[in-house]
Amino acid sequence: MYARDRARGLSAWRAQMRYLRHLLASAFTVWTDGFTMPALPRIQWLDLKLASRMLVRHPGLTIVGGLALAIGIPVGMAPMHLANAINAPLPFEEGRRIVGIQYWDVPTSDSREPRLHDFERWKQELTSFETLAAARTRSENVISDTGPVEVARGSEMTASAFAVTRVQPVLGRTLAEADELKGAPPVVVIGHDLWQTQFAGASDVLGRTLKFGRMTRTIVGVMPSGFRFPYRDKFWVPLQERAIDYEVGRGPTLWVFGRLRDGVSWEAAQAELTTVGHRIAADHPGTHERLRPEVLAYAHVVTGLRATADRVFPMVAVSLLMLAVACGNVGTLLLARTAGRSNEIAVRNALGAGRGRIVMQLFVESLVLAMLAAGAGLVLAEFTVSRLQSLQLFEANMPFWFDLGVTPAAVAIAFGLAVFSAVIAGLLPALKATGKRAYQTLQRQTGGGSGVRFGATATVLIVVEVAIAVGGLSGVASVARGAFKARPIGEGIAADEYLASRFRLTPIAAADGAADQQRVESARRLAVFEEEVTRRLLSEPGVRAMTFAAVLPGMDHDTARIEIDGGASPSVSPTQVVRVASVNPGFFEALGQHVLAGRDFDARDLRAGERPVVVNRSFVEKALDGRNPVGQRIRFVAAPGQPAQPWRPIIGVVNDLGMHAVDPRKGAGIYQVVAPGEISSPHLLVRVAGDPAAFVPRLRAIVTDVEPSIVMSSPVALKDVFSEMVIQAQLTAIIFALVAVIGVVLSSAGLYALMAFSVAQRTREIAIRSALGAAPARIVSAVVKRAFLQLIAGVVIGTGLALLIVPEVLDDSIQAVNWRLMLAGVSTAMLMIGLLACVVPMRRALRIEPVQALKEVN
Repeated sequence: MYARDRARGLSAWRAQMRYLRHLLASAFTVWTDGFTMPALPRIQWLDLKLASRMLVRHPGLTIVGGLALAIGIPVGMAPMHLANAINAPLPFEEGRRIVGIQYWDVPTSDSREPRLHDFERWKQELTSFETLAAARTRSENVISDTGPVEVARGSEMTASAFAVTRVQPVLGRTLAEADELKGAPPVVVIGHDLWQTQFAGASDVLGRTLKFGRMTRTIVGVMPSGFRFPYRDKFWVPLQERAIDYEVGRGPTLWVFGRLRDGVSWEAAQAELTTVGHRIAADHPGTHERLRPEVLAYAHVVTGLRATADRVFPMVAVSLLMLAVACGNVGTLLLARTAGRSNEIAVRNALGAGRGRIVMQLFVESLVLAMLAAGAGLVLAEFTVSRLQSLQLFEANMPFWFDLGVTPAAVAIAFGLAVFSAVIAGLLPALKATGKRAYQTLQRQTGGGSGVRFGATATVLIVVEVAIAVGGLSGVASVARGAFKARPIGEGIAADEYLASRFRLTPIAAADGAADQQRVESARRLAVFEEEVTRRLLSEPGVRAMTFAAVLPGMDHDTARIEIDGGASPSVSPTQVVRVASVNPGFFEALGQHVLAGRDFDARDLRAGERPVVVNRSFVEKALDGRNPVGQRIRFVAAPGQPAQPWRPIIGVVNDLGMHAVDPRKGAGIYQVVAPGEISSPHLLVRVAGDPAAFVPRLRAIVTDVEPSIVMSSPVALKDVFSEMVIQAQLTAIIFALVAVIGVVLSSAGLYALMAFSVAQRTREIAIRSALGAAPARIVSAVVKRAFLQLIAGVVIGTGLALLIVPEVLDDSIQAVNWRLMLAGVSTAMLMIGLLACVVPMRRALRIEPVQALKEVN
């Protein structure tokens, strides 16, 4: 299966590459006037010296063109670099031979993780693997007598997992098969990080104990620094689950991976796995008939990322297209400069320089520029990646072997793209500038003018460049800025006085048929935990209030469809999609909020058969057009085929308390009351006097003392709480910002190039008018007037499109960041860039001696 899919992917890749080569060849033929490629001589040292001098003599071209390529080349290499990082071998001996096994669900076209029965069957029957192992991840509170309490990520895994890596411990031993037996003494192998934080690197650590939640384990080994296998783990405990305790197709899911035997290829391993998979499907058709086992890259099994040709090619194509746009703008800039060198080209041709030598010289100039830009792009990429990798979010979530920094492969890709850029930005314009038509024009004139003309094309391109920049980039910049705009958590909430954290109860292992019992027991443990933590926290000096809830203000709340008894307002739909939050009694009081109408929740509401709800002001305005909701009833719309939900009375109205993290207009919602223990993974909110950060150690100590098996996320101030929606919005904003920067650079480069080319075409006219006595101010006015009209046309068109389209796309919350001011700024910037582009060729033309210009008139 895998070999066939990979073959199909490679076949599609080759077909797409052939089609791309065909398009490039066609474009190349049209651009070069249909002439064949001249024989190019070798690059000489003199070519490099002349190229360097030309770049120094034209700093505007060097800066604008270099900046465009310095951004375009990293963008072009990003998909290939990411694919290399994903597919990189693990940093172990013969790391490429470590692969994973996963199921492919044919009807749903989705991956499925195997279970214990699958692993044990594969381990017995597969001979292609030297070692096969399984693991599942977990997080625990790590408690010792000498170190701080910390939440650490680790794995339950088979002893064979260490054999897969072939990495030896620095102290003691790794896990053994005897450790996997039920009733075996609880042991743990710790990583270098825990060794340092909990025991300060003590050499007598073996035999000492650590508490992982409620379980005390004896340390039997310490792994070397940097060992974080299988994902980013700090400790390893034996996997003591057995398939016999579960029905086939049930039980915990696992990561399954192994090391291929010497001489066994992926294709051979896949063939054997397919055969075994058919036998399993025949034995258990109800659970395995639609599953197909696959040998996959290790990264795909543990991250879900699959960097195959068919998936990478579209991203590569888009990134190369963006690079080609950058090269096209730089190429136009180089063509504009080449057009101003008509005299030089004519003289060199007259002195016997062949077309190949002239083309090579022009190509080397673009090649040197592209190489310098590639180096600058690599520095920029390394800086960006290093800043990202320093973030705690990146450190906590990225696999341990991922290296997104500048590697030798990245350098090779970057400089390969530099050559690609030089061909597009330098070689093609050079062929155009030295083509047959250009030489025919040169034969009819002896200087000053351009052998290559755009005419009306240049005007259209200038207007389009300015319109796109003004119309599109202002909106993109507003989105980027708006996503990072500080927003209030909710009306009247002193967010900087609260600490927020989330709790997760380590599940108790349960065999088949005991799931319901496990849920009941978990709810009981959570209820006891919440009640005891509430008692202890409220007795702490400095704690002013606390509460538990399913979600906190400022986070993105879940949605549900409801209907209102008696119907909603005639102007709105009879059913409404609203935000929903489950909270404990006292939630609003802990936030310092008072009900605006009706009453708050109290203990009697927990005993009511139909638990009441409280709504916010946005709900009243959206669903009831401002009518008083107290006393009315709502109910959740049941799924098709399900019994109707009970009606629930509305007992109160509160302020809008941040039920939608990004757009307050979408925050209409309801609050439902729940008892302690009914929220599976509750959030804790504590209001403290003074600095909330100073209370963090005490809070962690109380929680750990009450229930060691409760894993608490790092407490943060409520003002720093971000929902996944905000994080996604900000990641999108970063991408938009990069697009905006790239767009500004490319548009600026293109505009500069086109304006410079347009003025360079009039060099002969400017020189003659100067020779005939026209005042320089009048000449400048005439040229700038035409350029200014082109720029104004682009600004007007772009502004019109922006006013029509952008407000419909942007949310009100983003428009609040002065989008129109952003529009004015971009328009002014493009006008300044366009006018600046006229200055250099204008100065060159005005420096021509009038007598010389008159002599050159035919």
